[in-house]
Amino acid sequence: MRFSRLPLAAERPVKDLASQRGVTWSEIGAELLTIGLQRREALVDPLPLQLRRAEVAELTVRIPPAIDQQVRELALDLDRGIGIVSGALIQLGLRYATDLAGQLPVQYPTHLEARLTTAS
Repeated sequence: MRFSRLPLAAERPVKDLASQRGVTWSEIGAELLTIGLQRREALVDPLPLQLRRAEVAELTVRIPPAIDQQVRELALDLDRGIGIVSGALIQLGLRYATDLAGQLPVQYPTHLEARLTTAS
């Protein structure tokens, strides 16, 4: 599990993407983090040392141990906090969101059925 410090500007796009795909924020965060790791050479250099609470949204992301280890190693290499690095990777993953498996084309959105709230 990873607590990512996601800049507020990226919070709405992450939530919108999760809603479009019908997955939780944690699931989309994990997918975006994985894409960010694959494209880590495009990370903004240098990452901030810390972010003020007013500038970020906390996002809990469940990731496999192998990916967690890669994030930890990258944070150590960059000499930054794990939350800041994972948030930056998620934000980077947003730029390459078209790489997500099963991504629906934006020009053809589907209308999901409303969930049942009472027993029939």
